[in-house]
Amino acid sequence: MANYAAGQQTAGNDSIGMELLKAALASRVKNLSTIMTKNLKGQLDFCIENVETEWEAAFNFSDNTDFLQGCLRQTKGDVQQRLCTSSEIKFYSTSLLEMVDDSGAARSSNYLKPNKNCNLSSWIPGCEPGWACSAGKDTKIDFENDKEIPSRTLDCQSCCEGFFCPHGLTCMIPCPMGAYCPVAKLNTTTGICDPYRYQLPPGSTDHSCGGADVWADFMSATELFCSAGFYCPTTVQKNPCNITAELVQQHKQVSLIS
Repeated sequence: MANYAAGQQTAGNDSIGMELLKAALASRVKNLSTIMTKNLKGQLDFCIENVETEWEAAFNFSDNTDFLQGCLRQTKGDVQQRLCTSSEIKFYSTSLLEMVDDSGAARSSNYLKPNKNCNLSSWIPGCEPGWACSAGKDTKIDFENDKEIPSRTLDCQSCCEGFFCPHGLTCMIPCPMGAYCPVAKLNTTTGICDPYRYQLPPGSTDHSCGGADVWADFMSATELFCSAGFYCPTTVQKNPCNITAELVQQHKQVSLIS
């Protein structure tokens, strides 16, 4: 009985510890969305009346933070060291604009420019699409720094569900609400990491499909958005929209009355 009680207490402490970690991470992700707003506002306000309000709705995960718990487990609590800083988000958003030419047409290349972690002399697994790395558990990260990209080259692994990891950056960015960002699965027929469009690096036998690699913006892809016929209550859930016979009959009755 004593051993059982001790086990129950340990399980309870682990659960409390996970909730505290999840709350801290949720706060960090919320701050990250603020950083993203600051970096992208000038690029989005030509078509969005209130960027802050729209961004808050897109990155408000307060109703369901379960995907953060999954990421904490996958990285063994090392999530914050993998999140993009202001400088990395600025670098990514600037690169998005540079993918469009003067006429508004998308350029052929979706590669980011060389940077501190991903360049001609250093190309680690975390530079591949859908993968990310850690800056090191003992490294202090300044998420507000928009001038310098931190060194982030340790313990590279698949991007967590609910995040996307761009090709050429080694950090993670949360997917917006309404997106669906699961871990990819290799399609052995096409060689593509479904549901995304990237392939495994040639010659790498120990590399697997990662997570999402791109935020579906207006000029690239749509695979990150929830598919037609489905609804996505979170960025890691995808449920079919089932219309029951009862709802169809109710719709017919309303139509007849009107």
